[in-house]
Amino acid sequence: MADILVISPHPDDAEIHAGGLIAAHIRMRRSVVICDATAGELGSRGTQAGRAQEAEAAAQELGITTREQLGLPDGYLNASDLQQRAIIISAIRRHRPAVIVALSEHARHPDHIALAGLVRGAVKAAALHKLPAPGDHPAWGGARLWFVEAELPLVATLLVPLTAEDWGRKMRAVRCYGSQLHQPGSTAPVTSISQPGFVEWIEARGRERGHHAAAPYAEALMGPEAARISDLCSVS
Repeated sequence: MADILVISPHPDDAEIHAGGLIAAHIRMRRSVVICDATAGELGSRGTQAGRAQEAEAAAQELGITTREQLGLPDGYLNASDLQQRAIIISAIRRHRPAVIVALSEHARHPDHIALAGLVRGAVKAAALHKLPAPGDHPAWGGARLWFVEAELPLVATLLVPLTAEDWGRKMRAVRCYGSQLHQPGSTAPVTSISQPGFVEWIEARGRERGHHAAAPYAEALMGPEAARISDLCSVS
């Protein structure tokens, strides 16, 4: 069983958008698993093999011991595809997490938008005992779903405060994806991630969220349902 299952569209998305909360929970001795839905094989920069190596290096930087590739088609994620949903259901049942984190559908990339819909449906479907999925794992309905801020600003309902050490681990993990980031003199196609100011934007967003969380840094999340809190005094 995993405490937290992070389901990411492509290698690098988990680190860019949720790397801080991953580092923080590993620091708190929580078990965290990353499942990359695709291998990023259609990425404008780098190669599939190179990105796999970068993902492994980033996982080591964060302290992740389990990272899986789900093998869904890059560029063709579809929130209505039942076969794709079944693969995500299988991952949920296999890891039996207490919490699932996925990118918010408030995004530009079509894979980010589609995966949010796939995960949203899979969380409930994973609890249906008679619904088949690869691997024939028992149904699992004990997970709470949170959507982490993607490339567009999120109206957050939860901020995860992060220490400078947590943030440092996140940024070292992000920098493992050298093929995707800015490289002076590179002739590879320019993307939003390869812009010279991308890393600085991630840093600025973390600091701005941290200001509101009374911490050096923070990452923002939103739940698809109202949070269930029995003791209001326990909420900081």
